[in-house]
Amino acid sequence: MSVSSEIAELWSAGTPVLYLVTPEEDRAVAACQAAAAAFDARCAVWSSHRGLDPVAPGAKEPAALLDALLRAPAPFLAVALDFHHALASPAVARQLRDALPRLAAEGRCLAVVAPRLALPDGLGTDAAVIRVPLPDDAELGALLEVVQAGLAHPAAPPPLPADVRHRALVAARGLSEAQARRAFTRALRRDAALGPEGIAAVAAEKKRLLARDLGLELVEAAERPEDLGGLGAFKAWMDERALAFDPDASRWGLPPPRGVLLVGVQGCGKSLAAKAAAARLGVPVLRLDLPRVLGAQTGAEEGLARALEAAEALAPVALWVDEIEKGFAGSAPGDGGEPRAARLLGAFSTWLQERKGPVFVVATANDVSRLPPELLRRGRFDELFFVDLPDPEARREILSLHLRRRGREPGTVDVAAIAELCADYSGAELEQVVIGALHRAYALGRELESADLRRVAQDLVPLFRTYEEQIKALREWARGRARVAGRAGAVVDLFRRVQ
Repeated sequence: MSVSSEIAELWSAGTPVLYLVTPEEDRAVAACQAAAAAFDARCAVWSSHRGLDPVAPGAKEPAALLDALLRAPAPFLAVALDFHHALASPAVARQLRDALPRLAAEGRCLAVVAPRLALPDGLGTDAAVIRVPLPDDAELGALLEVVQAGLAHPAAPPPLPADVRHRALVAARGLSEAQARRAFTRALRRDAALGPEGIAAVAAEKKRLLARDLGLELVEAAERPEDLGGLGAFKAWMDERALAFDPDASRWGLPPPRGVLLVGVQGCGKSLAAKAAAARLGVPVLRLDLPRVLGAQTGAEEGLARALEAAEALAPVALWVDEIEKGFAGSAPGDGGEPRAARLLGAFSTWLQERKGPVFVVATANDVSRLPPELLRRGRFDELFFVDLPDPEARREILSLHLRRRGREPGTVDVAAIAELCADYSGAELEQVVIGALHRAYALGRELESADLRRVAQDLVPLFRTYEEQIKALREWARGRARVAGRAGAVVDLFRRVQ
């Protein structure tokens, strides 16, 4: 159902107040005007600067708006911009509540347009909230044609091939109408045929706008599953889930995979695994900066809703939420039970459960003691994996990967002996062993040798020695709660060694 149809339906049912949550005033006003036209009714737009245009331009105060609304011939729809500020006044809220019976009975309606939801107590039961969605492909296509015609005027714009047009619309998904207009204008001025350079301009504009406005970052992920050392069980699981993204899978009755939660030791490849998972699914990576989105003192709920809506508009996509426990700190009763944090956690948990689009969520966490239990419930994620320190086989894989990445063949050094020497080293620490050994060999003016790797490995102090108790506690928590991301039995082997 379109927004204008929803407005018309609620208005005809006697709803006295509509609250349209959107930063796009022009789209909201256009939807209200379309709804009024369907009833052959009058529609006027109010702001504190213009008054109720064109019915009562002098009604610039909120109280004057409500008086003008009650005097206007019914049916009548008044669209009030930024009226959420006025509703913060108890006097204005009281006046509106007094007017509700007449509005409902006489076919008049007040449509509040605001970037965030701020309904005072007492109006919640009489107001209908409409969250204006981002433009779909049909709206973006019409906008593209308008921008094309404007830039080509007075000549007729050349028609775009269907495949070029489709790529442009896909590149603009997740943007508001105003943002898409700017992106299309920039792209068409650079390349009127919207070739690779024009499409890249749309994508670059989207990347900049998403990061600035929504705390979302399109990550250029070069990592592939084969670039991930160890984590055999996780990679096998991803291979299986990736098949559910095929068109035949939905016809067979399989829903698209929902996501995975990776918990474990720092530096063991959780973030790399998130990027590799997206590559295995063949979808782009969208990173959600949760602390930034939720850290806003005002409008955090709306910011989160807009970011998640944009993620669904960009689907299919992998949404990467790094260190998710930090984003919802303070939501648990043991943390003080901050109501705002609890509401945000509830909104995010509900979205995880009920999202419709193919958004594969990859969340990572280091500190399970701060992980809200709501996120561990089945249905939010498909699986929970525990990422431990790599076992000997995984250490050999990781060392070999980092050697090849830097132009060295693993067979030229004793990788197996170095892997045995690096017990309790994380993947990040193994990488530093390789980098440090290369620095040492370069300083000595010769090629890399096993002795260089051995010397650096002996000098490096792994995180395990500093946080041994915390890591053991994390392993204890994972037993029976999470699947092992590495080899089957690796955690059992580690327990036998440390006990």
